[in-house]
Amino acid sequence: MRACLVLAVVLGSTPIAAADGERSPMLGVDIVGGDATLAPSQEQPLAGVGVDVAFWHGRFGLGGEASERWALELDGARATVVGASVRLRIYDALVPSLLDPRDCELGVELHAIVERAWWNGSAQVDPNAYGFGIAMRLRGGGDADNSVELAESRVFLRVMTSRWGALDAIARSTDPVAPAGRAYTVLLGIGASFGAGDPAYVHQFRLHPFRPTMLW
Repeated sequence: MRACLVLAVVLGSTPIAAADGERSPMLGVDIVGGDATLAPSQEQPLAGVGVDVAFWHGRFGLGGEASERWALELDGARATVVGASVRLRIYDALVPSLLDPRDCELGVELHAIVERAWWNGSAQVDPNAYGFGIAMRLRGGGDADNSVELAESRVFLRVMTSRWGALDAIARSTDPVAPAGRAYTVLLGIGASFGAGDPAYVHQFRLHPFRPTMLW
């Protein structure tokens, strides 16, 4: 009985972030860069900006996004991309903030993604792509008294694959030995999201006036 009481006290005093206290969707903006094969054997560096929205229920989330991407070495090649994702949070914990005497939430997410792109240049890739991603985020909130605002920053990596488009299919029909292969896009991005949370959830990010700032 005494051991059970000790265990209950220890568990009750350990800060565990649930990350299921969102009151509203999380709205975000992103900057991405990477490489893509937009024509057979031709890799192109990419850069882009985007917006996204995520709806969470416990550890599971649904996301939607839209972005503009540019092929930096392919004149006139630009894509409008829309996508959707299913998200799973596989890790979360409260950690001390590096800049303020408060706690923030460290989370790691896995994403399964589907995208459709509309290219206006000479890209030969099929518009539909599928892939996976991993994201790491830091979340905080409650900067003012009784505030329920949430803010998070994140970095993410995703790998997408698609088939070649109609132009390449015609080329292979005239040259049977041409490699079929698949097109790949690798993106690395940074972003920020904002939303609102339940008061009890946001309270875990409150300031600790007597805790020193964790700078090193």
